[in-house]
Amino acid sequence: MRKKLIIVGAGADSRNLAELVSEQSREWTLLGFLDDDPAKHGTKINGVPVLGKIKDAINYVNCYFVVLIGNYSDYFIRKRCVTSLPIGLENYATIVHSSAWVSKWANIGRGSAIYPGTTVMANAEIGNHVFIASKTNIGHDTVIGDYTSMSAMVGVAGRVVVGEGCIIGISSSIREGVTVGEWSIVGMGSVVVSDVPPYHVVAGNPARILKKLDPAKFHL
Repeated sequence: MRKKLIIVGAGADSRNLAELVSEQSREWTLLGFLDDDPAKHGTKINGVPVLGKIKDAINYVNCYFVVLIGNYSDYFIRKRCVTSLPIGLENYATIVHSSAWVSKWANIGRGSAIYPGTTVMANAEIGNHVFIASKTNIGHDTVIGDYTSMSAMVGVAGRVVVGEGCIIGISSSIREGVTVGEWSIVGMGSVVVSDVPPYHVVAGNPARILKKLDPAKFHL
């Protein structure tokens, strides 16, 4: 029996996820999006209806959810949204595209989405509400924290630890055994060969610290 799914947010990542889900229609029935932009309410985006505001999630019983809201001016917004919704962790879906390869010894958390062509190696631990874009490699024994977003074609070696809420830019690489601290940003195309402190932005080859973020902005 197919499970009912609602995607929270109607931005680009949500539109992509909606199309991905449609390819796996044997498992999911996509009901629509929830979004706080009133201009979208009652419309269809790429054929998928916008059902109402995010807080309307409480009205949809026996449904599963994925939250894919966020922007670079406030990338804490996804955790804030999840924390505010009266939805238990068991009602968040785990979406893995059929072309992704995930080791049977790896673990993928709830509310997470893994896009086409991605590989997740043995004993990797992917947290809750994690977004991993296409053609990314997650190495063995690597830990990816909750709310982290990984862009396309990222290479993460084995025994890496990526903390909560990080953003890993497109085509970047992280060396084996490196730790990226919570709520840090790795710029596109970067090569990370040493640990990144929490709340920092790094970029380059090798990656260097560009600035420190204000930890006070990352609390509910």
